[in-house]
Amino acid sequence: MEESALSSKPDEMLMCQGTPVPTQALTTPRPATELPAEVLSVLDDPALGIEEPLSEWLIAHESAELVTIMHELDEPVDLGAGDIRSYALITIAAAAEQAIPLEAPWGLHRSTLCTPTIDLGSFTEAGVTLDPDALPQSGDERIALLVTERECNSGQLAIDRIELIELIETKTTVELVIGVQPSTGGTCVSNPPTPFTVDLEQPLAGRTILNAAVAPARAVTRPQS
Repeated sequence: MEESALSSKPDEMLMCQGTPVPTQALTTPRPATELPAEVLSVLDDPALGIEEPLSEWLIAHESAELVTIMHELDEPVDLGAGDIRSYALITIAAAAEQAIPLEAPWGLHRSTLCTPTIDLGSFTEAGVTLDPDALPQSGDERIALLVTERECNSGQLAIDRIELIELIETKTTVELVIGVQPSTGGTCVSNPPTPFTVDLEQPLAGRTILNAAVAPARAVTRPQS
């Protein structure tokens, strides 16, 4: 895993596609092989499609009713518009009505790809990419971005609802935490990217632009073609 500031925030709760994940689960991971034998038996079910050894999966949550394990992907999956997934996540639940039955009383509650994100408060996460029509140059004091809202908004732009929550400039990086103020709702179709500009305190020079809303922070790149 890349080096990050996560280790300085051991009590912080991250979110991974709607699933809470303690920061400590990533910084000091416990392998899934430490789970009780009855749980390991359930995770061995071919229906879960777990191909990697369980020793390569970490425990994100463990209780008598709910177990979540995660596996860092060898190569992140880029779904476009800045939506890059870095982990596989599986949750099994005991006696859950919506779960797909496994070995009783357990069932598959969730199986997805996700990326841990920090708590954005009242804002929701978004995909962040460089604007391919205005790629940053070393002398620029503004960064042109495209921000894609992930929440349901009937395929509309997120104009006037994008917020630069935090901007940290160092000698080598420009770290951005960007969120979107939720709209009043709408149908769940793909939303278009919304242009958004960030003003810098000094020219960009050779610094790396990072999306610090994800953990660990990741370089912001142009959209996937």
